[in-house]
Amino acid sequence: MPEITHRAPNCATAPKAGNEGVYHLQLKPGDVPGYVLLPGAPERTTVIAKNWDDVREIASYREYKTVSGTYEGVKLAATSTGIGGPSSEICIHELRTLGAHTCIRVGTTGSIVPEFDLNDLIIPVACVRKDGTSVTYVEPEFPAFADTRVVMALMRACEKLGFRYGLGLSYTTGSFYIGQGRPLNEDGSGYWPSFAEKLIPDLQQARVTNIEMETAAQYVVGYLHGMRMGAVLSVIANRALNRWGDDGG
Repeated sequence: MPEITHRAPNCATAPKAGNEGVYHLQLKPGDVPGYVLLPGAPERTTVIAKNWDDVREIASYREYKTVSGTYEGVKLAATSTGIGGPSSEICIHELRTLGAHTCIRVGTTGSIVPEFDLNDLIIPVACVRKDGTSVTYVEPEFPAFADTRVVMALMRACEKLGFRYGLGLSYTTGSFYIGQGRPLNEDGSGYWPSFAEKLIPDLQQARVTNIEMETAAQYVVGYLHGMRMGAVLSVIANRALNRWGDDGG
């Protein structure tokens, strides 16, 4: 049967970069392999690639920096997504256009339970969708979940490397302050809605493990693009124990 297309008569053609690659990532077909790691910050791409072979920077534009290389003979790349769901959506869409099929978010998170402390690793199995981006793709009742094969691979890697880790249920939000239960002012003055006061206790009651800003959007957008998605997150804050610190987890 012929492939069915759903092109609306008023949809815009995707823009191209000056090098004829995808517009935001500035990458061309053949620049990235099927496997791509997704840190948030551009500088983390080179940190991730420090143990790879044949490393080269392919492109750097706005929040998107891409490096490629090989590890134990496997071709892979790392592309930074920036902060939040909107920039992640652009990154994942353009990577899929270039042929990427498996992406793993490598980022940081704040724990809201005492079980996950600083430098522990959380592998989110699923997410609460408060990211603001995924709802533009599909109704809010649609789940945000990791690919089981990616989760199992991450678990196996943590076991092999001796890292302290666990499976988690992430709360992905499009806000760093009010949306994560943080007041606008340290003295508590200013806008402070009642839901923000109750946010962390309510999430703890629901057995949510951690808060961050990208994973749900990446899971949903990637899944709807037919990709395998996963994430591994380093804990740099513990809201239950009032601890903060990034010691290289």
